Amino acid sequence: MKKIVILMSIILFSFTLLGETLDRTTYKSGSYSIFFKERRVPQYKTRYDKGQDALVIEFSNSTISRTVPNTLNVDDKFVDTVAMSTLNNTVSTTIYLARGVDYKVAASGGELRVTLTKSTTAKKKYTIIVDAGHGGKDSGATGNGYREKDIALDVAKYLASELRNDYKVILTRDSDVFIPLGERAEIGNDANADFFISIHLNSASNSSGNGSEVFYYSKKESSYAAEVAKFENSVDSKYGVTEPVSDFILNDIFYRANQQKSAAVATDVLDNIVGDIGLRKRGVFGANFAVLRGSKSPSILVEIGFISNSGDMSYFGNDYYKRVVAKSIAEGVRKHFY
Repeated sequence: MKKIVILMSIILFSFTLLGETLDRTTYKSGSYSIFFKERRVPQYKTRYDKGQDALVIEFSNSTISRTVPNTLNVDDKFVDTVAMSTLNNTVSTTIYLARGVDYKVAASGGELRVTLTKSTTAKKKYTIIVDAGHGGKDSGATGNGYREKDIALDVAKYLASELRNDYKVILTRDSDVFIPLGERAEIGNDANADFFISIHLNSASNSSGNGSEVFYYSKKESSYAAEVAKFENSVDSKYGVTEPVSDFILNDIFYRANQQKSAAVATDVLDNIVGDIGLRKRGVFGANFAVLRGSKSPSILVEIGFISNSGDMSYFGNDYYKRVVAKSIAEGVRKHFY
């Protein structure tokens, strides 16, 4: 009898060590399910991160099957993104919810189901930060008789006007003043912003360089993106600002979710600009811009055109096309924040 007890104890101990395997997931319009191979749901706990609008479910003593993707991009009226990670035998599933979504979590057999519904309470407006690049003693790039800081401010004001009917909009500057890069990001962080947009114009030593491009924050960047970011990041040191820009994106899950959201908006914004104005489509790039790195929220930097190119400036030298590009950017934002 003693041997049987010992044997049973060994089996139970081995069973505990093996834990549960998250085998597959499914999502269908407001219903997200997680299935475990052993047909039982392990112990779990949930928490809600208000700052990220994220529901986090942590399963103890668990692993993830290799066939389950680390991320799931949904982007519907309930869910933005789902991300998974494993640390110390704990599986974390983070569901980034759209604004104004309620959830219920229930487990039965080998399935944990999250049911999502639109909240019946009054919907709070998203907060969007519109950042006009450069300003004050920092003119930014110059060319064809224009200064980047002036064009950027005009477009930023038009963009803020376009967005105000649907969102709470904060301009980092609404006049010709110098603001350090770190302070621009802090304006958004202090307001618990949902999205950050920085407006710029590019420049090239060869005046034939032209077109629009949009950047999002990425720790990895191409040599071209690094060169563009190097110029924009040099502003603070050029004008005597020594305090470094903080990197708030410490958690890899939040970093990936912010990156995915930013890249998706960037793609739609660029498509709109190119389609509405007919500028050359240079692309969407990840880069280590200080003003984006310091932002807690998803964020993009839009280089609307080349100030050194006379063709691009035939558009952005007049108010009509400044309004057009502002509307193009606004429509890209609306597609993802509704």
